[in-house]
Amino acid sequence: MKPKHPYAALASYIAFLVIAQGLWGQQPPPTHVGVPQDWSDGTIAFSLDGLAEHPDVIEREPRVRHQLMQRFPALEPYFFRDVLEGDLDSSNHPDHRDWNVTFVAGHVANNMYPAKFSFNPGAPPSCTNDYVVFGLNAQGISGKQANLVAFNNLYSGPGGLCGSAPTVLFAYNITTFKGGKVILSPVISENGTKIAFVESAGLTAVFHVLTWTAGQGTLSNPATPTAMTSLTFSTTATSSTSAPWIDYTNDIAYVGVDGGLLYKITGVFRGTPTLSGAPWPITVSEGHHLTPPVLDSTRGLLMVGSLNGNLYQINVTTGAMAVLVVGGHGKTSPGITAPPIVDVTNGVTYVVDADDGTSAVLVEVETATLTQLAKARIGQGAAGGTALTIAQPALSNAYYQNPSTGQIELCGTGTSDRTPWLYAFGFTGHTLNTTPAYSQQLLTTAGITCSNWTEFYNPNINGGTDFFFFGLTSDCNGAGTLGCVVAATAEGVPLVTAPVDGGPSGIVIDNYSTAGQASSIYLTAESASVAYKFTQDGLQ
Repeated sequence: MKPKHPYAALASYIAFLVIAQGLWGQQPPPTHVGVPQDWSDGTIAFSLDGLAEHPDVIEREPRVRHQLMQRFPALEPYFFRDVLEGDLDSSNHPDHRDWNVTFVAGHVANNMYPAKFSFNPGAPPSCTNDYVVFGLNAQGISGKQANLVAFNNLYSGPGGLCGSAPTVLFAYNITTFKGGKVILSPVISENGTKIAFVESAGLTAVFHVLTWTAGQGTLSNPATPTAMTSLTFSTTATSSTSAPWIDYTNDIAYVGVDGGLLYKITGVFRGTPTLSGAPWPITVSEGHHLTPPVLDSTRGLLMVGSLNGNLYQINVTTGAMAVLVVGGHGKTSPGITAPPIVDVTNGVTYVVDADDGTSAVLVEVETATLTQLAKARIGQGAAGGTALTIAQPALSNAYYQNPSTGQIELCGTGTSDRTPWLYAFGFTGHTLNTTPAYSQQLLTTAGITCSNWTEFYNPNINGGTDFFFFGLTSDCNGAGTLGCVVAATAEGVPLVTAPVDGGPSGIVIDNYSTAGQASSIYLTAESASVAYKFTQDGLQ
């Protein structure tokens, strides 16, 4: 039976964690714990009623803890303190402007992400300690270009906290073998001192953990890492689509390679990275690329999609695997390319595919059994005979309070063409409705695709605004060439766009401080070697 007052139950449990365990769960706390934000944040969902039944998730899964801090700061005053002294309103700073930095070469790969670290979410944003790191898909060359770059002084520009421009915190050439690049999204440790990432090239994949040093290297004259552990985990296939998932509680990484194998690596941040033996690696979908895996720590199950159109469930204890055919029909279908979204409290998983034999689809399944609960159609997709990818959806802030009041939003296509459309679906209880609550054509040009969606609720903008950020690959300026980043808020409100050549990479979010330049998003252009920061409100 669900508690009558889940907020009260959660508040009591959070207070217990703060007092008795310092929010560190069962593991000894690092020296300092901040908030890392990366590709995986949007793949873990929950709801308050679900947390009332499974409150232990808060200590086991830091992604849930971080989202509670952001979405429900009033739930427990010990949990997240004011982000800024005083009462500022971002609307009082019309002169906010973004910054951009040009790299020598490379950008964050398609639908991969930078990673952001906030040193202390209970204090004003830090110019020195907060940083964003970009892994670049260019071969690092000593004395010429970097391929792992971080900036601090992020909150810079007119009216900002940190001067006129960001500063290079470090710039490394991490290439250790011929052709090595950072193609996948990097992941930051909870204390911010280490970064895990994969070096990919040829038939080789290497898992690196870097302990960075401030001031090492420049964009055009990168440093060689002086403190980096390296583990070659594959010599038969590289890794270009399956970013590493970090189980922070158990210090484990799960990462796939292009040949369809999934690896388990222990000792990531608190030990020495080591490959796990049998039953690992597990052959998931031989000969097919994998999506990034997502761990449901409540059930001990990894959820991972494949370009063959199947969704796989792997028991991390036994290695047992189950499969559900979602799509991948026809010669032109790219299958499942976006990582699943896993609701770890309500036990459901959401996944998209460009062609199930009839259309592009959004599917809800029961995580534990892989039983299909609902299938929503989101346009022609690749069913018309031309390859087209479907990007990752995002859940609204209301879903996290109660799924029946929330929505899931994403890009699909027209019902009989490949023009990009926005779709929003509601829920009945925890079950996805298959008829859209809202839909909108984004562009009239066929074949223009969206990037993955990123959602962020900012309680300090206009009394509380739920933002959805994504990108379009072309045609945003009406000329059929330049792409853009898009901000969507309430349905029916005109979309806000800003030009980004070729559209954006995956997008990571800053914070919700009302200080100048401190509530932003970060990305790179997909057709240029440029990193961008835009304000959340208005993409300025």
